[in-house]
Amino acid sequence: MAVSAHQPILLDARRATPGIRLEMQQTNDSAEPRYQLQAFGFPKGVKLLLWSKEFDHSFHQMALVFQVDKSGNVVSNNPGNARQLKRLDESPFGPGPYPHGALWEVALVSVDRKLQAFAKAIPYPIAASDGQCSVSLELVSHRGEKFLAAGSGFLPGDEVITELRYAGRVIEKRVRTSAEGSLPPQVLLHASVNTDRRARYSVKGRSCDVAVDYDWGEPALVRR
Repeated sequence: MAVSAHQPILLDARRATPGIRLEMQQTNDSAEPRYQLQAFGFPKGVKLLLWSKEFDHSFHQMALVFQVDKSGNVVSNNPGNARQLKRLDESPFGPGPYPHGALWEVALVSVDRKLQAFAKAIPYPIAASDGQCSVSLELVSHRGEKFLAAGSGFLPGDEVITELRYAGRVIEKRVRTSAEGSLPPQVLLHASVNTDRRARYSVKGRSCDVAVDYDWGEPALVRR
C-alpha cells in the first residue's frame, strides 16, 4: 500500500497508550518485506488513522482510515467501498526499497490522537549467526556512520572479543556477556578520508565466532 505525502505530526512510541497494542508480522508473499498488522484493545466504534515513519522522516499518514467494528475487528472506513470492508490484518503494508539495518515504524492512532499504538521492524536486517550465536546491526545515523550492535546466544558471562574493521583500521574490545548470553549494546562509529565504505564487525567467544559485513556512509543509505 502506498504512503501519502501528508503533513507530518509528532508521534512518539514512548507515549503509547497502556492497554492497547499493535503487532506486525512479516509475510512471505512478496519479494519485498511486507507486514500484516494486528491491533488489540481499541474500543469499538473508534476511528483510526494509520501512520508510518521511515528511517529519515517523521511520521506520515498512510492513505487509509480504519474503524473498529462491532466484533472488535479493525476495518477500512472508506465510504466508497462500504460493501467491501477490508480488515487491517488482511492488508499487507511495507516501506518498499529501504536502507539495510534501518528501522521502520508504524502507528495506529485514533482521530483525536488520544489512543496510540506502535510497532516496528527492520525490513532488511544486517545480521549473521553461528550456531546459537547471532549478531545484528541497526543503522542509527542519517549520515550512515553510526550503527548499534547487539548480539545474543553466547555463553552466559563469557568474555568475548569484538572487532571492527574498516578503512584499514582495526578496533578491538573485550566485553562480557550478560547472564542471558547477550552482548552489551555497542555503538560503532566510522570515519575515514578514503573512499572505502565496506566494514566488518565480528564477535568471538568460547562457543562461536560471528562476523557481519556491511556498508557505511553514503552507501549505507541507498534504498535497495
